[in-house]
Amino acid sequence: MRRALVAVVVLALAAPATASAHLRTSRSAVDFRATVLPSGAPVRARVYRADLALGLTLVGHHRVLVLGYLDEPFIRLDPGGVFVNVASPTAAGTKLASPHPRSNRPLWYQDWTHPIAVWHDARVRAGEKSGRWRIPLLVDGRRTFLAGTVERVDAPAWWPWLAIGAAFAAVMTLGLRRRKLAAASLGALAGAATLLSAAGFVLASTATQGAWIEGANEAAFALVGALVLLRGSSDVKALAGGFLGLLALAAGLTKLPVLLHGIVLSALPGEVARLAVVVGIAAGAAAAVLGLVVFFDVLEHYEEPELSTAAEQSSAAR
Repeated sequence: MRRALVAVVVLALAAPATASAHLRTSRSAVDFRATVLPSGAPVRARVYRADLALGLTLVGHHRVLVLGYLDEPFIRLDPGGVFVNVASPTAAGTKLASPHPRSNRPLWYQDWTHPIAVWHDARVRAGEKSGRWRIPLLVDGRRTFLAGTVERVDAPAWWPWLAIGAAFAAVMTLGLRRRKLAAASLGALAGAATLLSAAGFVLASTATQGAWIEGANEAAFALVGALVLLRGSSDVKALAGGFLGLLALAAGLTKLPVLLHGIVLSALPGEVARLAVVVGIAAGAAAAVLGLVVFFDVLEHYEEPELSTAAEQSSAAR
């Protein structure tokens, strides 16, 4: 028992910083999913999918005390807000409070005026091995528990995505005969996949400001490329398709973790988000290659414009 307790405390001290009410992450996919079992406690509980942070919201006029790793008073929720015991080792370990000298009585500090608390609890993380987690509570002086499950979600199989990539490779090979049309068409498809993927990750509740900026940049470049596709000559359309392909390829590779982890942090369903990423990469690579071929074709057949007759006569007179 002591060894298990020490392990939990060490894990707590290595835990990430305090979680806010709106958790953000730059990750696009994770491996574990946690749930909360019905407890009868007057709280709404959830575990955030981005980093397994635990969130509690008080319901009604009650007093809920969350006990820490050493069974000490840790967090208090009541109609007045959220209070943290700064003398609690758990509060220091979870970064909810600075390290404070031990005290025989709780030293409560009001963290927020609303009865909502969010933090990273090592006991939830410990459930990754056992599949279960449990946190003791005191509800109006009555001891109870908040419990739940943690499960690892396996990454999807690779073969469907490889099959899609092979299909686009075949389309690229067949499209060499009509490379300009193929480059433009594949570029348009890659651009659409980029827009769909960017929208999913930008609109996700876990998206960071960096993800918003990245998604906005991808959308802006994709829209510019789409305008060129609509208005340019056949050569320009093919080159624009190649540009959209490079954009989709670069954007898709940054989201490659969605193929390596079981849970996708996107507003889109997981399989839709993965499909958008794979199509962006596969169609983007094909469009980029065809656009490059067209580019070298244009260079090879490029001719300097002929001088006008008047210009030739003027040059001869000199």
